[in-house]
Amino acid sequence: MSAYTNEMDANDMVSCPYNKAHKMLRKKLQQHILKCREIHKDEVELLVCPFNKAHLIPEKDYVQHTRSCVDRKIIAHYQQSAPAAPTDETKHEKIEPDENWDDEDVPDYNPQLYVASANIVREPKGMFPSQRKAFIKQERRRQLGHDSDEEQSPRQQRLAPTKITSSSTSSAQRSSPYKLPNRNR
Repeated sequence: MSAYTNEMDANDMVSCPYNKAHKMLRKKLQQHILKCREIHKDEVELLVCPFNKAHLIPEKDYVQHTRSCVDRKIIAHYQQSAPAAPTDETKHEKIEPDENWDDEDVPDYNPQLYVASANIVREPKGMFPSQRKAFIKQERRRQLGHDSDEEQSPRQQRLAPTKITSSSTSSAQRSSPYKLPNRNR
């Protein structure tokens, strides 16, 4: 088993084109090249092979490499080979769709218009305070379906703060001008 691993390691191990002392597995080469390129960018100028991006070649050897690159043969084979002829197994009839969405005259989708009519809570963003107040008032009317400023539900009336006007109140009540309802939780 050890002979197999030594043979496998010898085939899978490659050296870095920037620094020959760097040895690594072939599958780690691309990741390593990115790091080494940054480190050695001022020292070594390598050109990228047009047939395989993992091949980085010094400028003086570039022409010779492009003539004898192993990957060039693979690309040349596909360029020169005839296209595959369709057979009965690969042929099929043209599929026509049942509907065409381009022929229908439908108005464009407007998300703001949809949200304004749907039961969705919107928040006033990027508005001045007066605009924000008007927006909140409009949203209240839209959500509740009536003019909510004039009519309040019994629950809203119960939760609304009431001002204490009695002169015979205790000192604890005087410090707080509004009386909040007692909530049982």
